[in-house]
Amino acid sequence: MNAKQLGKDIMRHFSTGVSYMVPVVVAGGIITSVATIIGGQGVWTETETFWGVMRMIGQTGLNFVVPMISAYVAYSIADRPGLAPGFITGLIAFTMGTGFLGGMVTGLCSGYLAKALKGINLPARVQSLKVMFIIPIVTTLCIGLLLWYVVGTPIAWLTTSLDAWLNSLQGAAAGAMGAILGAMMAFDMGGPVNKIANTFGNAAFVEGAYQSSTLVLMAISIPPTIVFLATLLDRKKKLYSDAERETSVTAMIMGLCGITEGTIPFALGDPLRVIPSIVVGTSLSCALAGIFGIVYPVLLTTYMAIPFANNIPVYLVCVAVGSLVGALMLNALRTLKLKKQEAAEATE
Repeated sequence: MNAKQLGKDIMRHFSTGVSYMVPVVVAGGIITSVATIIGGQGVWTETETFWGVMRMIGQTGLNFVVPMISAYVAYSIADRPGLAPGFITGLIAFTMGTGFLGGMVTGLCSGYLAKALKGINLPARVQSLKVMFIIPIVTTLCIGLLLWYVVGTPIAWLTTSLDAWLNSLQGAAAGAMGAILGAMMAFDMGGPVNKIANTFGNAAFVEGAYQSSTLVLMAISIPPTIVFLATLLDRKKKLYSDAERETSVTAMIMGLCGITEGTIPFALGDPLRVIPSIVVGTSLSCALAGIFGIVYPVLLTTYMAIPFANNIPVYLVCVAVGSLVGALMLNALRTLKLKKQEAAEATE
């Protein structure tokens, strides 16, 4: 297997792990967010009140993010024999403070070692024990010892340094990160590039790097806002068909609920104009939010997070400016397209 194919396989395994992990992040994150919003910051140190117990339940879910992604990355590689080693070593990685990165490393190591052990031929009398006993025990012990004595401490240091760097970003640096994350979130509207940025945001939220998670979460509803606003600004109703207008309304409704994918049918009809416009608009909104230090410590998307932003007026301006610029850009590109069509028809 060449390096390119190996890279594709690793990304596929990561994608599988993330798909299993996301419901854990959503459930734990939303429950924790609601408990914190209603119960106040005191819920983090108590379980005597209802909201304190609710916070504890949500936080317990978030504590399983690293073991979950480790287990299911290993499962994607080696099938069932990789599941137990991935989960156990992922739990060790969590206790060592290696964070999301440690879970990915233990998942890969456990998966590939378990897969290699599956290919070893054993005597018939012990062959039946290979999957249930030999592979899980050997893999768990080997990767657990490797993590504890060799790679765990450097990964924990790297994770801590990364968290500190993310939390320290201000001004232009935060703006640049916001522009990149916003562009990735808008580029394929729920596709592989979007999922990479979304995974980064989820990991940042779990680690408490709320500025990074904010920049990802706020980007989710901006693409549908752009296409909806673009159709509203087309007062002469020349740039969009009735079907496109209906699609934009549906996209906006989905966007209010935190779903970007409603923009996909609109984008498929004119990808060369829609995708650049939503990328530019979303990137601009997130860049401005990074520059002005917009943060909200809840796992909520663009519009649902408005009450919890640290500076609500500036946050609304960031969302509005990017949405308006993206809509104007889209209408300008559609106007050029219409003029070319009219010129071609006149020539004919």
